[in-house]
Amino acid sequence: MLLNSVTKAYVIASRQRRGDVTRTAENTGFSVSYVSRVFRGLRNNESILSEGYRIASRRMKNIDPNQA
Repeated sequence: MLLNSVTKAYVIASRQRRGDVTRTAENTGFSVSYVSRVFRGLRNNESILSEGYRIASRRMKNIDPNQA
């Protein structure tokens, strides 16, 4: 199933945990700061989004404390 970049970025943002940026940077060979920029939507890199999606996709969504 092919997902577009916006969908992958949404899944990453809604399920991101501490260390995900570093782990994605290590797995892809890009710098931590560049991976962080991609996750925040300031840059576009499909391989980084795919790796971040792979890491985050199996998790439950983070709970929003404002809606609890």
